[in-house]
Amino acid sequence: MIVKLTKLKEIEDALHPNNIEEGFETVINIEDNSFHKPTVGERFTLMGYYNWFSTSMVQEVIDENTFKTLNSIYKWEIIDIERD
Repeated sequence: MIVKLTKLKEIEDALHPNNIEEGFETVINIEDNSFHKPTVGERFTLMGYYNWFSTSMVQEVIDENTFKTLNSIYKWEIIDIERD
């Protein structure tokens, strides 16, 4: 499973401002059984075969693929490699 995470916006009262640039994207290849959707009160962590990424604690799930952390608003999506 390939997951793409994009930082859409930094929130106004970010705990760590200017930490990650708006528009930042990371694409991580993970095992299907290790993927968990963002959950309020937990970090959203993607552990890949060769890389990983973890956000600060999730504060709100905005919609199916968008969530807010202590610092930012992110969008995640599963990439269909056959489509690309």
